[in-house]
Amino acid sequence: MTKMTIADRINAMDFGTLTADQFDFLKERALKSIRPAAKGPRKPTKRQAENEVFKTQIVAILADSDGLTATQVGEHFGWDGSQKAAALLHQLMKDGEVVQDKSGKAILFKVA
Repeated sequence: MTKMTIADRINAMDFGTLTADQFDFLKERALKSIRPAAKGPRKPTKRQAENEVFKTQIVAILADSDGLTATQVGEHFGWDGSQKAAALLHQLMKDGEVVQDKSGKAILFKVA
């Protein structure tokens, strides 16, 4: 079941019995219910900007090593646990800058 918008309800009405004032009101209300399109890309948040800096540093760290786990990358920045490091590494993988090496016991991340 789809939700009926104000514009859909107005379009479904019988306008034969409406006065001019009622019609103008409905027309104005229908125009207000339509949202304008987005005006372009949003600027990144403060956290997203910080993460971009971390990602460039992570690529530099991985370039100087034979491969690191997410925990080791997190330890380099002093982060507790590996969640943030793993999330940033997966973003870098999606961008094609980092690859996973699953050949050993641990999953190592290397520069592509």
